Amino acid sequence: MSKYPPGKRKSVPPAKGKARVKKTENPSSYVLRMLLAASPHYVSGSIMAQKLKMSRVGVWSRVDKLRQAGLSIDASQNRGYRLVAEPNLLNQPLLEAWLKECRKSCKVFVHDELDSTNSEAERLLANGEKAPFAVLANTQKKGRGRLGRSWHSPKGGNLYLSMGFRPDVDLIKLRSFTLWQGLKIAMLLRSLTGIEGISVKWPNDLVYEQKKIGGMLTEASIDCERVRSLVFGIGLNVNCPKSRFPASLAKIATSIESATGQTFRIHEIAAKIIKTTLDAYEDCVTGGIESALMEKWNEWDALAGQKVQISMGKEKITGKAMGIDLSGGLRVKLRNGRVRIVQAGEVTLRR
Repeated sequence: MSKYPPGKRKSVPPAKGKARVKKTENPSSYVLRMLLAASPHYVSGSIMAQKLKMSRVGVWSRVDKLRQAGLSIDASQNRGYRLVAEPNLLNQPLLEAWLKECRKSCKVFVHDELDSTNSEAERLLANGEKAPFAVLANTQKKGRGRLGRSWHSPKGGNLYLSMGFRPDVDLIKLRSFTLWQGLKIAMLLRSLTGIEGISVKWPNDLVYEQKKIGGMLTEASIDCERVRSLVFGIGLNVNCPKSRFPASLAKIATSIESATGQTFRIHEIAAKIIKTTLDAYEDCVTGGIESALMEKWNEWDALAGQKVQISMGKEKITGKAMGIDLSGGLRVKLRNGRVRIVQAGEVTLRR
């Protein structure tokens, strides 16, 4: 369970000036939105009943269902209700409430188990689902990373998220899409967690002290040099202790919890990453991110000045990482002093 701030005796309205629940909004999501807006104070049951146009018994019944779903909600006579803690398993109404708090609208599909969130997003796009949307799961049976690798996806505490888009723009506008997303998400995570060492490892990893804390996978459908549909997936190790990593990953991966000794609210992180991803996507579609990416990259570059080996199929090259160029390619200084631009490959650090 991830806790919310300790409660105050004061009971407050859910939020000044907010309208009653809309017909299209899930009442459970609205209840949670009221509790989030008032946190750490209590929300009066009578005010909640008024906003929801139901009896106080109806409000109690709605709160009880949320408790049965794993949320810890305190009830106090003459004060009302307060959100105390949330589970590590995703709850769709709570995620929707957090998205409203972030002032971002996006349809979300929350699953207990999927083969892969990227695969589900691809299916939704193929079936005509309106974009953008987000797909999340508590666990993946066939989670995947780059180059066909599997992504370890234990149940509870980690984030498995994919976003579906229909950009219909020239491919050149999205050539640095994954790097820009990585940069923006790394900035968000530093702010949320206080981990100053989070950085981006070209081309698609989020790392802390050279250990992978997250990975990104972008897959697109391209027709005549135009990107018709696009899926951006991210796997993020949030509240997963080291003991849950298999031996093959324990030396190369870590989690936010392991780095800080704290648990974090998975719904808040998920909602803020969805917002960040949507904003970063708009940046790319609008165009002109290259100069901003080049300007900020060195500060967030996990490979800067490091000796690296890049595997590109059967070819391997060794050199010093020297940042990126305007196309998003990795600049590698070879032993002969020449700088080579690498557009794709598997990077490992060399001692």
